[in-house]
Amino acid sequence: FGSHSLPVAFAVMLSPFLWLSPVAQDVLSASSQLLRGAVPCPASTLASALRKASAGTCSGILSDPVLCKELADALDSSGLKQISDKTAAELVEVFGKVLQKQSHDVKIKATEFSKKLPKGMPSYSDVVKLLPKNAKPAEALRRDWLLWHSVGCSQNDKELPPPAADVVGERIGIAACAGDSPIADTVLALHVLEHVDKYRTWEKSLGGNQTKAKSAGIKVPFDAKMVEEVALRRILVNSLPAEVADAVATKVMKGTKVETALSSMADSAKAVAVMPLYTEPAAPKEPKAKEAGKKEGSGKEEAGNAGKPKIAVAGGISGLHKSTATQELQWQLLAYRMRPCSTLGEAAKVAGGAAASGQSNQVPNGVGVAETEKPKGFAGTWAPAGSAMPAGHTPYSWHNEKALGMKEGFATIWSPVGGACPPGHTPYSWEKAIAVSSKATPSSASAKAPAKPAAKVDVKPTAKPAAKQAAASDAPTEGAEAALAKLDLRCGRIVECGRVPDADSLYLLKINVGEDQPRQVVSSLVKHYKEDELKNRQVFVYCNIKPGKMRGFESQAMVLAATSNKGEENERCELLKPPAGAAEGQRPLCGKLEVGSLSESVSVKNISKVWGQVQPLLQTNPKCEATFDGTVLMMKEGAVKADTLTGVPVY
Repeated sequence: FGSHSLPVAFAVMLSPFLWLSPVAQDVLSASSQLLRGAVPCPASTLASALRKASAGTCSGILSDPVLCKELADALDSSGLKQISDKTAAELVEVFGKVLQKQSHDVKIKATEFSKKLPKGMPSYSDVVKLLPKNAKPAEALRRDWLLWHSVGCSQNDKELPPPAADVVGERIGIAACAGDSPIADTVLALHVLEHVDKYRTWEKSLGGNQTKAKSAGIKVPFDAKMVEEVALRRILVNSLPAEVADAVATKVMKGTKVETALSSMADSAKAVAVMPLYTEPAAPKEPKAKEAGKKEGSGKEEAGNAGKPKIAVAGGISGLHKSTATQELQWQLLAYRMRPCSTLGEAAKVAGGAAASGQSNQVPNGVGVAETEKPKGFAGTWAPAGSAMPAGHTPYSWHNEKALGMKEGFATIWSPVGGACPPGHTPYSWEKAIAVSSKATPSSASAKAPAKPAAKVDVKPTAKPAAKQAAASDAPTEGAEAALAKLDLRCGRIVECGRVPDADSLYLLKINVGEDQPRQVVSSLVKHYKEDELKNRQVFVYCNIKPGKMRGFESQAMVLAATSNKGEENERCELLKPPAGAAEGQRPLCGKLEVGSLSESVSVKNISKVWGQVQPLLQTNPKCEATFDGTVLMMKEGAVKADTLTGVPVY
């Protein structure tokens, strides 16, 4: 971010505040709502929607139309071309510049106002007297907790001493000059982070935070370390969510600096930023019938409706989705939500007729999709029907996502059929993918709209990398594939390692698998690895195993290893290792199948039966690569491997 003449401490704390407070999510959610889910899209589309936003159109910090227009102007001058999951972090940082400019303007006014304040800790009435004539106190000023501390300070300044004079003056100036827009709370929260050490010192000086001797009224008195931690947590919670404040305080007590802890957590949040799914607002409720008419006809209506099924209320798709009994019904409902139309209307489109009503989802530019046999597996779930767009796509995303030819990412699952564009593509997006991968000219990819709507574009798929072709040469059988899809296998990293008390062969591990908290795992690796060899090591983790206890410690996952002569004296064990650069929580592919893609719908009560189907087919090949039924388990960075063991089972 640019400095805008603000203090260095402010610039340092701005990014952590954006990503650890609700601001980033507010910006992304509001953008998704304004675009009505049409993401990805050009940045200019969002800028136009922001300029049209009125008070109350968006929630959170963008509920202020002034901030919406400021963000629109910043987008135009930022160089950001597209709004998508890949650019979500950039969008938030563009808003950070808006926030920085607004904060700078407020602080200039606050500096002038603070010069008028009396010395010491001013009262609310002292501050109100300094406001311009007939000006009403802003909401931020009326409820500022530090200003109301003056009441207690005036009564007992030993138990409730005042904060540092410069902190008091600047904060009250901000509260008085920021107005009633959402920016007021934001600038006050940033003020706390900017002066966190001074606020923390003041919090520690309060009488209630002092160390005291144990007595009848104090069963667990604060020690010096507890005073430090509690003071920091109480201060941070005025700027950040409670769980973030707690996590930061815990890290600081272990020796990390406040700025370092905040920056680290902010970087983690920034790395996983995506555009939220658009949620259609609930339909307004119909006005209730008059009470008299309701009473008069209630008996007849109840008798007439007896035994009839209840009709779902408009806007209640989420409840209906949760209540459906099978995945197939859930998929159908999700497809309907993405592409609303009746069964008859869809049939009419496929047959060449015109639907009487509903939204058209024809592929843009008049490009049809060849009538072919529906693909098996995951791709078949989202296969287009006739010339309709696949569920889950907008016209823009249908044009602008990469697929075959890209070296990494989800889109490598999709493959074209015959001369048709692959699912999720139009000629335009397919041209971009081919141009990137094979440096083909635009004309060779034939991405522009044909002159006649009925014309189809003949797109020849480029060859996939040889390594991926080899890995997918022997696809798992359908039954085995279904079982593997139910197992949640992920890349993880061991963050803590220690011995289990009174157990000669067990380690107690804490493993980060991409969730908010690391999982605790008890594993019998003492014979094969030293503690130093395990700490910070990346491993391959079976996550939806049924939790069980070993020596009184719950084990919430299982690390997978290539093992020879299991259970014998000459047993050898090598932990499977993800490829370098793989992220914690990332799942592998087995051919075209994403391992664990159905794991969320499987109960852990019966997961052992699924593991019993999968485990006999897991083993290493002559290259030490982990395979399932002969197919290598791949991540975008490479294969999952053991160190030296070949042709042995994986447990």
